[in-house]
Amino acid sequence: MITTRALRGFTLLELLIVIAIIGILAGMGITVYPMVITHAKKQQARTTIKNLELALAAYKSDFGIYPNDETPERVMNDLTGFCAEPNAKDPKYNDPEWNGPYYQGDAKNFEFGMRNKALLDPWMNKYQFSLSEPVHNPFSIDIWSAGPNKKDEKGGGDDITNWR
Repeated sequence: MITTRALRGFTLLELLIVIAIIGILAGMGITVYPMVITHAKKQQARTTIKNLELALAAYKSDFGIYPNDETPERVMNDLTGFCAEPNAKDPKYNDPEWNGPYYQGDAKNFEFGMRNKALLDPWMNKYQFSLSEPVHNPFSIDIWSAGPNKKDEKGGGDDITNWR
């Protein structure tokens, strides 16, 4: 005689159903994961751009002008106070107006060159600036990231900007 204790357990069908449910949930997670990561990177870029706007406003408050925007590296050098070799001829060297660094970010987001420091977005591209002749913010500044496609479309396409 078989007791009820010996009949306890799962049938093959029950196990297959549980495995199928786990597979479906894992499949949904795998497909959603890249979208979540992309959204997080976009939000990180927006936050960095906002922090750069604040840093540039503080710089302008001290000096009356925005930094030189020839290259993204020059802007970041002015905001962070990075200088490979101190230069007494540089107007910011020993400048009493200098209250910087105006921007301090995570070191992993910076690309260090011989004499330059560039801030990288979450896709490892340099943030771009238009300070002297902003197109989209005529009374302010234009800052953008190339975005997920890594192509600088001057604020178009999927670029992350401070004006839209």
